[in-house]
Amino acid sequence: MSTRSQAISLYKNILRAHKRFLPHEMRQLGDAYVKAEFRLHQKVTKPEQLDPFFSEWNKYLIHVERVGREKQMVEAGLVDSSSSSRHQHHQGNNNNDTSNMNGQRSNNRQSRGFGKDVSSDVTFNEEQQGQLSKLREEAEKAGVNR
Repeated sequence: MSTRSQAISLYKNILRAHKRFLPHEMRQLGDAYVKAEFRLHQKVTKPEQLDPFFSEWNKYLIHVERVGREKQMVEAGLVDSSSSSRHQHHQGNNNNDTSNMNGQRSNNRQSRGFGKDVSSDVTFNEEQQGQLSKLREEAEKAGVNR
């Protein structure tokens, strides 16, 4: 993806997917994040930076739409939640247990619907840890403001 119109199209499609599939609190957080990221990349012209940027945002858009549609189908009674979770299992998302910051385990993958558990062998640098901490704080604030 290299043209400005394709970037604008991707940006708008992500915002539409947020509006259609995300709860209000997640939508506010997601929209702000998408806007900031696309703003930061507005002046970037190097394909080695733009190609991965657009590739990852395309993957994100596909994920939001897929999970959102699955949730709608379950809510409409067209499929049961176990068939939806089997689909996730076949896609490699079979780790339903997550750890919170205190090391406590919880089984909340299906109730969340969005997100991806990070493997325990992944390490983050200091900047990434700071970004994750900020994101967690914002998500917790959004959850409290329901």
